[in-house]
Amino acid sequence: MSLSAPTTAERPVTLLSYLDVVLIALAAPIMLLIGVPAAGYLIATAVWIVLRAIGVAVERYAAASGDAGKQISARLGYMLGRLFVLALTVVLVRNGSGKDDGLAALVVIVFAFTAQMATLAMTAPRSR
Repeated sequence: MSLSAPTTAERPVTLLSYLDVVLIALAAPIMLLIGVPAAGYLIATAVWIVLRAIGVAVERYAAASGDAGKQISARLGYMLGRLFVLALTVVLVRNGSGKDDGLAALVVIVFAFTAQMATLAMTAPRSR
């Protein structure tokens, strides 16, 4: 093993990696048919998917960067920015469309976040 070898291994892209996106996209027709407020659900879903795409770009940038400081800064900036955008989304949906839509947006975001964390826990590389 050389000292210049990368410390992080590339994880293969699988359907499991994007389980959160798949679940909220597949659930959309069902949720809308049972009466979940459409604006809240669809706006939160769109924001979540856009932020996941940005997250993929940030991870690629961080992985390509050889500098640990740049990696930490990029990932931390993304995490804090994502938190801010998600909270702002819920507030704006609630103020623009009403309490029910705001609650629907919050539930979508919390569910997607929980699914993403569970997926990360299942697919994270194990140390021996």
